[in-house]
Amino acid sequence: MIHKTRTAESPKKVRMAFLRSNTSVDFTSTFPHARFLSFIMLFALPMSIVAKSKGTNEPLLYREGFLQVVSPDGATAEQAREAAKQVLAAWKFDLNVMQWGHPAEMQRPLTLRLISHDRMKREHNGARASASRSGNKISVDMTLIGDESINRTFAHELGHVQMFRALGKYSAGSAVPTYFLEGHGQMLNQLYSDHLGQDRSGPGASIVRSMMSFTSEEAHDILTDPSYFKVGTAAEKADKENKMERMGLYFVEYLRVRENIPDTVPRIGRVGELVGHGRTYEQAFKQAYNLSLNRTLSEIVTYFKQTETHPADRIKGTRFEEYLQ
Repeated sequence: MIHKTRTAESPKKVRMAFLRSNTSVDFTSTFPHARFLSFIMLFALPMSIVAKSKGTNEPLLYREGFLQVVSPDGATAEQAREAAKQVLAAWKFDLNVMQWGHPAEMQRPLTLRLISHDRMKREHNGARASASRSGNKISVDMTLIGDESINRTFAHELGHVQMFRALGKYSAGSAVPTYFLEGHGQMLNQLYSDHLGQDRSGPGASIVRSMMSFTSEEAHDILTDPSYFKVGTAAEKADKENKMERMGLYFVEYLRVRENIPDTVPRIGRVGELVGHGRTYEQAFKQAYNLSLNRTLSEIVTYFKQTETHPADRIKGTRFEEYLQ
């Protein structure tokens, strides 16, 4: 589904840790009524940890700036603090890449839910993470904490959050095609991974194989049929969803390389903002890229037809060429 991150990477179990305090100040020797103050402080930290979060009714573990971290499944305060640090870093990276026209609108409260692997399977069909179309919440499989892949997962999902905020009331519908939204999230995943210097040889090779496997008919269906990945058995839909995400990623790279638009990714944000102000996707695409949407889609399908016998040609000149085997 649109707002779920799926990869072939396996979640990594991490060691639980309890938050420890190194505070050693003796308030009782410094301030009047200090004994009473110390008594109150003994209860302040536990109360903040078990308090219910605003809007979710789930235990609040950590809060920093506009972000609050909650968990209905027993995540620790230390895990919450670590996840929050990673979320805020990925959030800042996405903001810098996208250069949103109204950045202040991006700073409304955000909730990160750390949930168990079983709950993730129940609530989000086994995805690694999921962003709410409200733009106010993301959920992540907390067994990913400690695995470096969680950083690019956050960049992906937070990209969705920022896009949903730009789309405003239009985020809940189908105003923007899923392949375009996923292409955006997948590209932020790639860019942040490169920014962190992570080794992507394994996932990169898998992406290249998918891009090379598409027939022109599949490319056409993915780019023109909103129900493409919603039809079939559960296994078939999962496979189609994966293909749709990879096609969306290729679409973004096609604009950058074949259409020679270096700032393709920030322009995705312009599309979202224009749709959020009432333009259709086709109108917004035309205004942001100075290209006809239908002509661009037709050219991609034609290109896939031309390269079916030599699919590696699709990859040459792109950021994925290094993963060709």
